[in-house]
Amino acid sequence: MKKILIALLLIAAGTANVCAQETEQIEGHIEMLLEKTEKLDSLYNYWNDFVAQHPKDEKAWRNLFEVENGLVERLHFKDWNKGEELRKELNVVGRMKQAIPDTYTFYYCAYEGAYREDGWSSEEFFEHYEKFADLAVDHLPHDAVASDYKTWAGYLIHKQDTARLTRVLTEYYERGLYPAEELQYHFNELQGMEEGAVYLAPHEGDIIGKLILQLVKGVHRDKILYDENCAVWKEYVGSVFKRIGMDFDDALWDKLWSSFQSESYPRIFRHICTHSKRPIYVSATSVSWFSLGEGIPKDLQPHFYNEGLTLRYSPKNYDNMAVKRRNIETRYWLEYLRMSFQPEKKESAEGNFCAMNYIILLRDQLPYYKKHNPERYTWLRELLTHLYQRLDEQGYDMEDLSLEAKSPNYLEYEVTKLDLDQE
Repeated sequence: MKKILIALLLIAAGTANVCAQETEQIEGHIEMLLEKTEKLDSLYNYWNDFVAQHPKDEKAWRNLFEVENGLVERLHFKDWNKGEELRKELNVVGRMKQAIPDTYTFYYCAYEGAYREDGWSSEEFFEHYEKFADLAVDHLPHDAVASDYKTWAGYLIHKQDTARLTRVLTEYYERGLYPAEELQYHFNELQGMEEGAVYLAPHEGDIIGKLILQLVKGVHRDKILYDENCAVWKEYVGSVFKRIGMDFDDALWDKLWSSFQSESYPRIFRHICTHSKRPIYVSATSVSWFSLGEGIPKDLQPHFYNEGLTLRYSPKNYDNMAVKRRNIETRYWLEYLRMSFQPEKKESAEGNFCAMNYIILLRDQLPYYKKHNPERYTWLRELLTHLYQRLDEQGYDMEDLSLEAKSPNYLEYEVTKLDLDQE
């Protein structure tokens, strides 16, 4: 968030003459800025004056909206009502409606800022809230920033609007905004799963890449993707259950549903695991994010077995290490890790974390290969060593990341780290 703030300050300093240079839009949500700083106030004053002088500049309005959200969020952590009072007082989206109505920027900000006008009933509020989202998707510009594609993908997932979701993800992919290395990692996760498998994700960020593979690239379309972040909607849960082949009715929903997501999310997760006749998988890197950060229900944890990049639910013991070696040897596409043919881009840096995941999750097979398959041992160790050196050269802290590890039956679960020690 500091980078966003600094960038906003630089832009504020460099756009005094709007005729000489087009206003630059900042990507990201500055409302997540948690630190107390007077810079937010000065930024607000700058962009507020700017839009007064240039009322049709959509990017300037967007920047003002992001700064307003930062100010509101700062108060939310002290008193939610005070934050909302400030939002109403500043009325950025309301003023935007007067200056740039029927624009993508207005519809986006109205949706993200939960804009409402006095006198609306609760039913009318939600109706208009989704109306803003639908209009924003329809007006999505071809130069939208990457974070906007993520926003609308998440919205369309819960709406189950496959046609518009495909259009949004196609543009997201074809513009090169989705990191290639991250997409390849999602591909390998799907590669290790059995046909017709169900993939459980704690949020849409864990399945957007997989949806690009399915809807845009046309691969692994047999896999069923579940987004826990959408489990507040009965229609969404019912649709997923039916795709899996499980019964769903009002009585079951009443049994699973709770106004407290910390109660309903684990119930739905458990029901899918215990009633699905299809194989169930989760990403080995997402186990701590389920149930609002509480992780996979404790009674189910011993039944998730590591098969490489993913964990599979099984009520019975089986040789998951043999499956893991199968994935390493015949299913995962790993050679792309040896050399990148794309230019280094800061926005693609998250792909490096994918490389680290390979080291963490596959290194436990080195002792087995060293004893039983020297050729495979040499191949895997050279691959992981290459990744290790690459990350070390890029400044990642590699001191605690050894290439040696014992073989686990399944992964233990902690909020902060994956424990690969044997049970």
